[in-house]
This record gives sequence, structure tokens and C-alpha cells, in this order.
Amino acid sequence: MPASFPRPPVDDRALYDLDFGRFARPMVAFCQELGLYERLANGALDIAAVATTFDIPSRAAEAALVMSAALGFLEVDTAGRYALSSCGRAYHFPSSPFFRPMIARDREMAENLASAFSSADPIDPHAVNIEQHAHEKIAEFINRMHNLTLPAASALGELDVFADVDHLLDVGGGSGSLSCGLAARLPDLHCTILDVEPVCRIAAGNAGDYGLEDRVDTVAADMFDGDWPGGQDAVLFGNIFHDWDPESCGRLAANAHAALKPGGRILLHEILLNERRDGPLIAACMSVAMLLHERGKQYSLAEFDTMLSQAGFVDCQALPAYGHYHLVIARRR
Repeated sequence: MPASFPRPPVDDRALYDLDFGRFARPMVAFCQELGLYERLANGALDIAAVATTFDIPSRAAEAALVMSAALGFLEVDTAGRYALSSCGRAYHFPSSPFFRPMIARDREMAENLASAFSSADPIDPHAVNIEQHAHEKIAEFINRMHNLTLPAASALGELDVFADVDHLLDVGGGSGSLSCGLAARLPDLHCTILDVEPVCRIAAGNAGDYGLEDRVDTVAADMFDGDWPGGQDAVLFGNIFHDWDPESCGRLAANAHAALKPGGRILLHEILLNERRDGPLIAACMSVAMLLHERGKQYSLAEFDTMLSQAGFVDCQALPAYGHYHLVIARRR
């Protein structure tokens, strides 16, 4: 890998935990105020039943339940029903002598959470409305995401799945960090970043800074309705599916299927929710971030498998990638 592309000496899990961990306390405080724990002390409910009982959006119900379970305050059974755990009963049930009221110290976040539980739309949209922002705000967001993804980008090319990839389309590629990291490690790989025009300019600048402008180029297009370059060996989505609802993810998967050669692969770089939907904590915290800022959530491998198989992909699997991340892989027949 060229010296110009940085590689950290250790992974960045502690930084993710610190950054996204800020969503845990406000969510637990809101769950107390909502009366969620008191209700679950009287009987287990699944996500749909919680959404109906409290008249809240389904993804808000899931975010609250997964966060609470990841912290050990709830338990989930094999039918997907959540009940108060012994820890939750001791410290979050109001009649307990050990009840500990949580106070959301960040009042703005607390207010945003309250709004998110009454609306299906994001309260402070980022990626899903990026073209509507001023150029300065776009640059600020993309540069922040660049710093977030750079450590993972430096290691992604070590995965064997890229060994036979010559042409890769990086959809919603943002700053170009993942494409540049891959191209820096794999000298025969050509990457094309597909994103909106202001973001493409930032990505092209970064590719030039790393000396990769000859193997990392950009195409300005709407990833839902624009024309995608075809004949790809692989189509990569880095932190894209978690921004969107399942229907929108299905549209992206179908577009990827059309852009791939037979036998080509779709690749999703994501932090996975586990199959029981009770963690891990970092996925729970990121789902709260998606609840506030985007239209999606953190998905499980089974949920990704469903989306991708409906678009015609087979052999869905997940490989550990870097830090908290996995690479979800499926193949076009």
C-alpha cells in the first residue's frame, strides 16, 4: 500500500463505542418516560406489538427494544418477544426500591428522540437529503464521514473477495475512502464512485491527493434513478443500506444486479444487528442515529439476505472486515 494512504496501528472500535455510545442514555431515559419497562414487566411483547401499544413507528420501537436488550435491561425469547430482565426489573421498574430514574443530559437529543417516536421521518436528515444541503454543509458531512471510514478503508482490500475484481462500482461512495483504500492495496483494480455531483468533486479531490486519480474516477448520478455504469465485477455500498428503508434498499439491490456481470458480487460494508435483535450495543446505538438522521436502521444478515434474494442474488454471507464492520456478500447468478 502506498505510504500516502494511512493505516492506523489499531482498529477503531473504541472510537465508535465512544462516539455512538452517546445515544444510549437518552434512549433509556426516553423508554422510562414512555413507560416501556413498566409495560414489559407485565408481559412480553414483540416489536410490532410495542409499536401498536405505544402508537409509535416500528423502527422506533425496534431501536428502543434493541438498545434496552443490548444493555441487559430486556430479554428476548425465540419468538422475538421482549420482557423485562432481572436487571431491568431491579433498576427500571418504578415500584422497585432500587429504581434509578435516568435523566437525558442532552436536552436537544431528548427532544429529537421524542419527535422521532411520533414521526416516521428523520428529524435531522443527513445522507438521505444530501443534495438539499448547502455545499458547505455537504463538505462538512462528507469530510466527517471520511474520517470515520478511513481506518476501515485501509484494511478492506485484505479480504479475498476482492482478489478477482478488476472493475468495482462504489455506490454512494462519498469521500471515496473505501475506493481509494481498495485501489491503494490492489494495483489492478479500477474503482468508479457513483454519487451526486458535489460529492463526486470531493471524492475526485481525495483520489488525486492519494495519487490514485488514474484508477479511481467518479460518475455523478442519482443512485435510485440515474444510469449506472454496467459490466461491473462488484458493486460496493459502504454504510448506504442502513440509511434507507427496506423498500429503498431493494431498489438499490435491483440496480446493482443490473449493473453486474453474471457471477458478479454485491458488497455491503455494514455493522450488523444480530439475529435475535438484542445487540450488539454498537449496532443498537447506530440504529438510534439512523432513527434521528436517516430512513433506515442497522440490519441483520437475515434481513440483508431477504432484500438481496428478492433482487436475484444468491449465496449471501458475511465476513468480518475491520473493527465493528462486516462485509455482506452475495452473488449474481
